[in-house]
Amino acid sequence: MFPSNIAACLLLALSIGWSSAQNLPSIAEVDLLFPRNDTYAPTVLMPLVFGIQNPSAAVPLHLSLWWNLWQLEGGNMTGYGVIPKAYYIPTGARQYYEYSSFYDLTTIEGTWLFQWHVDSVNCSQFPANNYSMGSYTQGKRIIFTTKNGAQAPDLVTATADDVCASAEGFTFNVTGLEKVSIRSPDNPDGKDSVTTCADVVPMSPTYRPNPCAAQLNATGASSISLALTTTACWLPSSVVSCPAKSAGSLKGQLGGPIWAVATFGWLLYSLVR
Repeated sequence: MFPSNIAACLLLALSIGWSSAQNLPSIAEVDLLFPRNDTYAPTVLMPLVFGIQNPSAAVPLHLSLWWNLWQLEGGNMTGYGVIPKAYYIPTGARQYYEYSSFYDLTTIEGTWLFQWHVDSVNCSQFPANNYSMGSYTQGKRIIFTTKNGAQAPDLVTATADDVCASAEGFTFNVTGLEKVSIRSPDNPDGKDSVTTCADVVPMSPTYRPNPCAAQLNATGASSISLALTTTACWLPSSVVSCPAKSAGSLKGQLGGPIWAVATFGWLLYSLVR
């Protein structure tokens, strides 16, 4: 379990984060910012970064981001993860970032197939039933390489003006919101939970995604790098270089839950701008 003060902070972030008051229609966008179809030096903490544009509109989509990583030389899946229902923070934020790392997976030279897909809801197409909201899945894949002597992963370079437009992503045209009641079969008191579900229609053929709007500057990239290192330092047997004081104290408090976070790619941190 999380210590009570950390759990309280997470709940507060969720409670203040989003209001159902929206200017509709509104377009949300999910972009894969890193890795790209490129070659990088092997590293313990290869970043995995998604940019979510117009996060307030994305909340009722109930996004889940799934991924797996394969080393093509051996044909083996080396890692996988899920980012379930991201913690969208303040209303009015233009960008929101979800991130993790391929912790201890890309430390050798190789060619890697990265597959990712986005689960989202659309109550106009998949109406909610008593137990769930229907989910729609879209997926993409990229191949990247690790090679000794290549460039180190650089989030600023990967989202720079000359390359940002080629980032892969998905857009969602949210035209309405519906209040739905979901009944959990495991709920002992039999009460329904009420949530908001998005109505989504196809994008206009003339619309063009804008992944460049999710560019990372040096401050944002440094914040993500620090967060990934700190998360890895919470592991009981971290393979990264960690400050002894912070690593030791955090391991003692959160060693169990954070091991799962770092290993499977679930995210504790978010960066908003």
